[in-house]
Formats: sequence, structure tokens, C-alpha cells
Amino acid sequence: MEGKCHCGAVRFLVTEIPKKAIRCNCSYCIRRGWFTGYASAAEFKLLSGEDGLSSYQYGAKTGTNYYCKSCGIHTHMYGTYGGESGYAYNIACLEDVELESLEIEKINGKAFV
Repeated sequence: MEGKCHCGAVRFLVTEIPKKAIRCNCSYCIRRGWFTGYASAAEFKLLSGEDGLSSYQYGAKTGTNYYCKSCGIHTHMYGTYGGESGYAYNIACLEDVELESLEIEKINGKAFV
């Protein structure tokens, strides 16, 4: 399933259709309004736009958040959690996914330190 930023410069592919979306209440996620999906390194591929990405790290700096320099849409992040590396991606960037049809799991990111 292909995803892209608003202007289309950054495109990515996830091999698994998300079955649920994660909503985190940490200060960063709540402000950007993400519906998060997760993928292993084998399940995520950046198709285009690597040179058009900017990045941001915060807190413990265990993850790097990427967004398009042109349109500002946050497309994905790469990080390590619980000893495993992987990708989180913005489900709203995926083509043909009805967010309303997904189960929403809420996590208390405010408690992560």
C-alpha cells in the first residue's frame, strides 16, 4: 500500500494494510494529529523523496521523525522501542484507507520518559 505527503514528493510503501491506528497523547503526537501505523524495516520502503525530507528528534532521541520540506506533512519516523527498531508511519498518508474503519488504540505517551 502506497503513501505520500500532500505534494507527492515523498512516497513510501508498507506491505501490510493497517488493522488499527494508534493515537498517542504525548506532546508531539497530539499536536501533529497522527494516526500511527507500525512496520518493521522489512515492511516499510521509502520510494522517493529522501532528499526532500527534513527531520526532528525530541525527548530521549530514540526516534527520528521525518517530514516533507515542501508541504510539511509528517510521513514517517524511524526509531527503537523496547529494543526493536522499526517504522511508524502516518496512516492518513496512505491511499484508499478509511480512517473511520480502523480500530483506534489509545496509548499514554505522556507517561513515556
